This record gives sequence, C-alpha cells and structure tokens, in this order.
Amino acid sequence: MDIRRFFNKPRSVSEDPGDGDRACVSEAGCSYAQTSEEIDSAREANVSPAEASRQQRSSQQASEPAGDLGIDQPNQVVKKNYPSSLFSGKKRSFHSAWYTNRDWLEYSVNADAAYCYPCRKFRAPGSSMDSAFTLNGFSDWKHAVEMGKGLNKHAASKEHMLCATMWKDKEMRIATGREVSTLVNAEQLQRNRYYLSSIVDVIEFLAVNHLPFRGDNDSYASMSDDGCGLFLSMFEYTLRKDPVLATIAQSIPHNARYTSHEIQNELLDIMSTMVTEHIVTEVGESFYTIKVDGTRDPTGRENISIVVRFINELYEPTERLLTIATADQGDAATLTDTIVEELSKAGLSPRRIISQVYDGASLMSGKHGGVQKRLQEKLQRDIPYVHCFNHQLHLVVSHTLAAEQAVLDFFSTCNILYKFCRRPTVAILYKGERLKRLLEQCWTGHFGTVSVVLRSFDDLVTLLKEIDSQRTYGADVRVEAAGLLRTMSEPSFRFIAEMVHSILSYLDPPNTMLQSEDMDLLTGMQLVNSACVCVENLRSEIKFVALLERCRSAEPPMEKRRRTVNPAFDSYIVEERIAQEDPNDEMELRRLYFSCIDSVCGEIKERFGERNCKVMGALKALDPEDADFLDASKITPLLKLTNTSVVDTEYEVANQFLRVRMDDTSPPDGGRWTMAKVLKYLHQPLEAMPSVITALKHALTFGASTALCENSFSTLKNVFSDHRQSMLHKRKANLIMLAFEKDLTKKFRSEWRDTVLRRFHSVAHRRLPLY
Repeated sequence: MDIRRFFNKPRSVSEDPGDGDRACVSEAGCSYAQTSEEIDSAREANVSPAEASRQQRSSQQASEPAGDLGIDQPNQVVKKNYPSSLFSGKKRSFHSAWYTNRDWLEYSVNADAAYCYPCRKFRAPGSSMDSAFTLNGFSDWKHAVEMGKGLNKHAASKEHMLCATMWKDKEMRIATGREVSTLVNAEQLQRNRYYLSSIVDVIEFLAVNHLPFRGDNDSYASMSDDGCGLFLSMFEYTLRKDPVLATIAQSIPHNARYTSHEIQNELLDIMSTMVTEHIVTEVGESFYTIKVDGTRDPTGRENISIVVRFINELYEPTERLLTIATADQGDAATLTDTIVEELSKAGLSPRRIISQVYDGASLMSGKHGGVQKRLQEKLQRDIPYVHCFNHQLHLVVSHTLAAEQAVLDFFSTCNILYKFCRRPTVAILYKGERLKRLLEQCWTGHFGTVSVVLRSFDDLVTLLKEIDSQRTYGADVRVEAAGLLRTMSEPSFRFIAEMVHSILSYLDPPNTMLQSEDMDLLTGMQLVNSACVCVENLRSEIKFVALLERCRSAEPPMEKRRRTVNPAFDSYIVEERIAQEDPNDEMELRRLYFSCIDSVCGEIKERFGERNCKVMGALKALDPEDADFLDASKITPLLKLTNTSVVDTEYEVANQFLRVRMDDTSPPDGGRWTMAKVLKYLHQPLEAMPSVITALKHALTFGASTALCENSFSTLKNVFSDHRQSMLHKRKANLIMLAFEKDLTKKFRSEWRDTVLRRFHSVAHRRLPLY
C-alpha cells in the first residue's frame, strides 16, 4: 500500500484561512492517520481503510453506552459487593468469580451489566450478533452461568469465537511487532518524528539564546521572505542544510506544518511544564526556602519571580527558578495568595517551606501586614524571614554616603565627569579607561566608578588640561573642563577616592559571593562579619597618615591666589579670626576618614546583628569550627521549625565521629571543613543518624540573598525587549523559564525530546501521527 496516495485525494472539508494550523482535517487526512484497529478491521472486512474508519468509529460509539468499559483490554472490575436486583423475589448480582476462564468478560459499574470485550471491538459492521453483550449489556444474573444460557451460551456462539480469534490474533501481532498499522506506518511515523524534532530544536535554540521567534508573517509558504522572523528563517536554513528533512517536509500535509505561533505556544508550554516538573522532582520531599522579588516590565505589568532553594540528591544546595507569576493587585494579601497558589500549582507543598527571603520593602518585610507575616499566618507555623543580604549591604553603603556631604559631592563630581567624557568631541581625545555610570539602586556602581577614576586619574587630568588650554572648544566645554580640573586637583578629591575605594573593596567580595547559589545563611553572615572586621582595621592613625601621604604625593595641588590682609584693618588689633573650614585641611580629612569607617561598621552591626537569634545560634552550632559543634540543645530550635524530633545520642555519636574524622583527614577538594563539605562527603555514615543529617540539610537550605530573582529579571529584559512587547504573559513566562534554566532546557536536545513529542501528540494533534 502506498500511503502517499492518501495525501493526493481532494479535500472534502475546506480549511478556515484564519485558523492557521488549527484548520479542519480532510477525509484524506483522516485516512492517513488510520489507527491500528481501523486498518486491521479494513483487512478483515475487505473494505477500504476510509470506509473501515467510519464504520469503526460509528460502531465504537454505539457499542460503548457505558463510559467505564475497557479500551485496550477488558475492564474486569473486582468488588466485594456488587449491586443486586430482584429475580423472582430473590436478590441476585454479578460475581467476580465469573471472570475465571472468561478473559473476554468485562463489567460496567455505571450500567451494572456485563459485556464481551472482543465482540464490542471486533464485530463486523451490520452484524446480527446478540446486542446484550455489545450494546445493551447483559444483566440476567439468575441465568448467567446456567448451562446453555447466559455467559456460556454467548461463549459458544460462532460470532463470539470469530471475534475472540481476531482479538487474540491482534494481540499476537502487537507482541511480535507485526501489527498491520505498524508495518505500514513505521517508516512514516519515524519521518514525522524527525520533522517535529527539528521544530523542537529550533524552539530550544531560540529560547536558550533569548532570541525572538516571530516576524510579520508566520506562514510556512513565506519562510524565505523578509520579515518572516527567526523561527521560520532558522527552519528554512535547516531545510537547506538537511536534505533528509527537506525530503520529509515535501510529504507533510499542508494542514500539519506545525510552524504557526499557536503551535509554538503549545510546544513552549509543554517544554516549560517539563522543566517545572523536573524541578519539583529535584525538590522531592525536602524542605525548601522561597525567594521572591518583583519588577514591572515596560508594559507596567508586575512580574513576580519565585525561586526555590533546596538540597538536591547529591546533597548540594541548589536554587531554581520555579516560575514567573503575575498578580492583578500589588497588596500583601494578593501577593501571598499568589505565592501559595503558584507553589501548589507546580506541585510543591507550601507546608514544606522552611524560610523565606525577600527585600526590605514594607510590603514584603512588614511585621504585621507584610508578606512574610501573612504567609506564616496562612500556613499557621513559624517560617523565619531573612532580609536579603545584598540589599542590606546596599543600604549600608547608601546610608554611609548620605551621612557625609563631602562624599556626596565627590560622587556628584564623578557623575558630571562621566557625562562630560561621553561628549563626542571629548570622547575622541580621552585615552583612559571608560568611566562607569552611577546606579542608585546598586552600590557596586559606586565601587566601579571609584576604581576607574583612580586607575585613569592621570589620563583624566591630562584630558581636562588639554581641553582647558585649547580655544577650539566652546566656552561651555572649556569652563566645565576647568571646573572639573580644579576639583580633581584638590587633595580632598583624591583622598576621598582612595578612602571610599579602601572601604568598598572589603565589601565587594562578600557581595559577590552572596550571589552564588551555594551560599547559605551562616556562611553569608560569617562573610559579612569578616568584612566588617577588615573595615574596622582601617581605623588607625597609621593607616590614615599612609593614605594621606599617598594622596599628596600623587599630584601637586593647583596654585591658589595669594591671600592679603584687608588694609581697612590696619588700625585694628585682630584678636580672633573666624575662617571658612578648609576641606583640604588635615584635621577635616582625619574627621571624615574616621567618621566614614565608624558609620559603615555601625550600619553593618545594626543591620546584621539582629541575626543573633535562636535559629542563628542553631546554625552556628552546626559549624565544624564552632565550640558548640553538634550541641543538641542549641540545634533544637532549628528542628522545631519542621517538627523534627531531636535524638541526643545521635548528636553525641556524630560529634565524636566527625571530630575524629575531620582531625585525621581534609576535605577531598581541600580547604577547611564546613557544613556543606561535611554533608557532601560524609553523608553516608550520617544516614544512620537521621536527626543530624536533617539538621545539616535544614541549615544549608536557609538562603541569604535574592540574587537569583534579580538575575531572572535580566533574562526578562532580554526576552521582553522593546520589539517583543505584544506577547501574552504565559508565553513570556515560558520563554523566561526556558532561557533561565538553560541547563535543563538543553535536555530537549536528547533525553527529553521523545517525551515532548509524546505529550504534543497526546494533545489531540493527530493530523501528523507520531506514535
């Protein structure tokens, strides 16, 4: 049989031109997608496959009055008590013992009747077979097993034995891989899968690389025209480079091209769902931390990034983007409900949340009406809230800068210098490193600005002198250059730059390390405290003098106008003079230096000192270098969060074992022993002490930063660019998920590909058979 002849038949049902890939399927298309049962029936009845298809469908519709009958095999329902009916004053019912030696028999609970599976499935159209076992159902329980009646009579009938033979023959052909439909369609099914796999590859590539899909026209026939978009362009390029795919594409029916944006959305939804399901599988039954942050896209819609932190099967802390949600309202109650709803929809139990990490906005952190409080009230349990450490470091720096006017003036000058060097006539002369733009919402911009100014200080001074001395530049440019040159030549400018750089350089490493996925709350606290100690060490007269001398020797100050005494005071005796404070005076610089250091250290201790609670004490007791290592009494508050019992003897044994082990050996990757390394490398012996291993998992599950949420917003910006703002939120959220979790998205290239095809095939897309 040449199956291609079915594609050449005239269409009996016209397509709706506005429905794209959702157009109706012609009779020829149905002939192409024959099921195995239809082709088998066609062979047995000696009719065409199309005619057999219609007869088979009408027969099945008529032969299945009950909705709970078997589809691929008899539905032999076994119940302790079946419904009973009165026969001659005596109650009688169906019995499961009747299934013995009657593998063809099935029972419908809805109809309370017995049916014959092979007769329903394989009877010839128009057959005069007894309708009791095919249409109406047999329920004469009184004569069910009598000799020559009921079940026995039906089993001995010629029609039943013929249908039973066809049934067994079909099962044998399926078991041996020689089913008629398989023999006819195996090669075509393989070609169909190859075709759709190529479409999945294009979608995966565009999603991972944040590239747009659609153009002005998404018609298959226009894929080689301008404005067709990257999806069709890449698919057309693939067809040119893959002769096998090009040959297959010629045999694909026009109503099953699968290149429209509706098909893209369905495939994106299936792929995103699979990524989410994998994340939920990774979390399993573990407790997890939620991290939530929000941002508005250019259309004004609020996008809520929900990240989960958990311990994976390799005993490593892992953070995953669960979803990008949206809310109609921005109040705390709506946001709380949205978080719980999204967790439940994904398949995670909200009751397994062990901590929550947000920024410091009152909407999130409010002690009475914030999200963190409402979530605890909704779930009726204690869920510690952690204020994102990266946000707190930003507040430390911003408050410190605002405390001293001289520092604010310094950064204002840096901002003016940045804008000045961006002038086209100025930029062509500048030979130094490109200046950084100040970002109010991120203190690392201040650190980057100071670093560039110090590294390119000489180049900037040379540039300003050259512009100031040349009349070819406009007066406004020369005046601005002269003012900037004078300000930069002040000793205080260089001093403040060196001072701010010294302080912020100690805060930069913890800020960077806090953004990593494996950073837990205890380690983050230790990093911040270590940075605070380093800043405190700057508070000495020796460090101040060394910094001041370095600044004075770098560049001599500009000559100032010589001061003269007013002649009007010649006849007076001056006992005291009130002079304006000189910002370059050594005493003023000393005050500024010690004031800034005290302000930074005070802010850090005030903001991070509140972490000295019982939960933080429990985390410290799990640090191998702590004096109270594995003290059960101190770890109890941590385990109470999840109602986990504390077994004192397990902690005593674990303490003894781990101390000996850590004294004798070093971690395989070097360095010192930490909580993470103890759990990763010594979890096997600790499995015998479940209370201990649970405490270690809980401690590492506590997060310290919402950096991953911030990173997802960068992906949002790349996906939802200025020219892609017409997409719906669901498509946008799916694209962000696939682009952000690219290590999982790349699994669609190999191990997840077949699953995508199966799921896509199951969503009623049978115009192009895949299985």
